[in-house]
Amino acid sequence: MRNLPPCAATCAAAQLQRPARPSARPETAEFDWDAHDIVIIGDSGGKDSGATVHEVCTQADAAGQLHKIRVLHCDLGRTTRGHLVEWPGALEVARAHAELYGVPFAVRRSTRWNSLWHRIRSHGRWPGHFARYCTSDLKTAVGRDYVDEVGAELQLSRPPRAGYAMGMRAEESAARAKKPTIERHRMTGKGTLRTVTTWLPIHQLSTEQVWKIHRDNAIPHHQAYDQGMRRLSCRACPLAHTDDLIRSAQLNPELFGEYADAETAMGQPFKTNITLREILERARS
Repeated sequence: MRNLPPCAATCAAAQLQRPARPSARPETAEFDWDAHDIVIIGDSGGKDSGATVHEVCTQADAAGQLHKIRVLHCDLGRTTRGHLVEWPGALEVARAHAELYGVPFAVRRSTRWNSLWHRIRSHGRWPGHFARYCTSDLKTAVGRDYVDEVGAELQLSRPPRAGYAMGMRAEESAARAKKPTIERHRMTGKGTLRTVTTWLPIHQLSTEQVWKIHRDNAIPHHQAYDQGMRRLSCRACPLAHTDDLIRSAQLNPELFGEYADAETAMGQPFKTNITLREILERARS
C-alpha cells in the first residue's frame, strides 16, 4: 500500500489534460496557528487527503501545534443492498494517514441520513455540479457537528475557533483554481456558535507533486489507484469523468447494478450525457 502506484505518471498526465489552468491563481496565505483552537483535516482516504495530512501535520509539528490536529473521515454508509457507497478500505487508509503522524482519528456519519444512498433516494435526483447536496449534507454538516463536539471537549469559555483543512487543488478544475487558500467557512455559526476557517494547504500542488509527497514520506494510498482509478470519490459519482466511471464499474459491477436499478426507478439520468446502463455496457466491453 505504501508504494507509488504504477498509474501515477499517467494519472498526472490525464488530470492535467482535463481542466485548463487559469493564468492567475489566488496567492497562498499563511495559516495562523495561534488563532485556532483545533485544526480538523477532512480525509476521504484519497491521495490528496494523504498529502494534506502530511502538509498540515508537518507545519503543525514545526509550530509546536501538533496537539491541535484531528483527522476526520465522514462515513457515507451503505446502499439498501449493503454495498458501501465509498471505496472499501478508504476508511482504513484515512486511519493509516492519521496513525503515520500520531494524531487522533475520528469517524462520523450523518445523524439525519443513514447513508448518502438514502439521501439520494429521498431527494429523487442525483447530485450534480449545481446541487452538491452529497457534500453539504453528508460531509459539511457532519464536519460542523464534529467541530462542535471537539469544541465541547476542550471546555473553552467561548465558542471554538477551528481550522478545517481540505485537499482541494487548483489543477482539478477552473472553479477550484479560483478558491482562496484561506477563508471563512460556511460552518461558521450565526451569532457565537463557532468560527471555522477553510484551509487548502495543497491548493497549488500538481498531481505529480502529490504523488511525490507520498513516495518521499511513505504515505499509504488506496489500491484503487493501482487498479487504474485517477480519483477516489464515491465509487459511483455523477461528477466523475466517464472514463473513471467505466473503470469503477468494471471493479464494482454489483454496486453499479444497484445504482442502475435506482436510475430506472427514479426516472432521472445519472449524468446528462450517459446513463448507468450505458456505463455498465461499456464496462463489460
